[in-house]
Amino acid sequence: MAAKNCKRYRARSLHSIRYPLVALSRRAARIALQNVKRAFPISFARWTTQKTIARDAFWSAERGDIRPNKDLVREQFTRTAQVFGDYAVATRVEEAERLARMVRANVSDRAVDVACGPGTLPLRFARHVGRICGLDLTPAILNRARTSAATEGLGNLEFAIGDAQALPFADGLVDIAVTSYSLRHMPDPAQAIAEMARVVKRGGRVGVLEIFVPEDPHVAALSNRIERIRGDSHTRTLARGELENCFAATGLRVLEEYKERQLRSFDHWMLVAGSKPGDTRYEETWHLMEDSIPDDGAWFHPRFEREGDNGKEQLVFENTTLFTAGEKL
Repeated sequence: MAAKNCKRYRARSLHSIRYPLVALSRRAARIALQNVKRAFPISFARWTTQKTIARDAFWSAERGDIRPNKDLVREQFTRTAQVFGDYAVATRVEEAERLARMVRANVSDRAVDVACGPGTLPLRFARHVGRICGLDLTPAILNRARTSAATEGLGNLEFAIGDAQALPFADGLVDIAVTSYSLRHMPDPAQAIAEMARVVKRGGRVGVLEIFVPEDPHVAALSNRIERIRGDSHTRTLARGELENCFAATGLRVLEEYKERQLRSFDHWMLVAGSKPGDTRYEETWHLMEDSIPDDGAWFHPRFEREGDNGKEQLVFENTTLFTAGEKL
């Protein structure tokens, strides 16, 4: 099914169909266009706004929320812009540097980070490329990213409102397109990868950093259920094979893959998603995670560990993350 979905968008990517930039007001769209023009003052794709399209009609089934996915994403990351931004920018420096090496970033490159969040990747890539533009749906988290860039004195970095599934760039405009921890918040990650492949030039590189789930559908289902209860913006975490199929279907040859496990505190994981002990969302997620301990049924590898010699026990788990770098053939 994943390969079929990816192939469905390959033709669009290869035939340079322009996707509309959706779910933005006309004023926001004009501002985004001006920002993108400043970041990339050369030819780019025409794009328009429209109120809704079918691919955005995703909702949080676990909680009965029927709002479009983009609304859920904006609400989630507006509410958590500060706490999530502080965590991501501070702790993901090594990840960003690894991905920069994997996509062979250099000073002659023009790059784009789609669904850039608080600037986790652009703030590091700006030190390696000639220019980079970060796009995201959420104004609040872009404001945080701009503040960080200004504080660090990065002049080759621009941020703008934009949709990862409808990039406002011409075919073959950039040398590098990257994204991190974003595909699981999209209704159609295959289309996002197809868009990234479309906007890089031949020989350009695409880099994706994302958690993944096993091929076992029962394990994947429980993992995704836990993630959706934690945050309404979650759609579905891909299996590794699905991501590889999407790369192949959009004309990307995998250059390098790297896998690592990251130990997380359950309490902090919930905090950066906007929940604390006592909240209904926190308690529901806790019980599902705890119940999965005996057979690791959701592939989070959860367990209780004691903090220090005399500390209390805390629930911890591991995210399995995949770095993927590909080249456009």
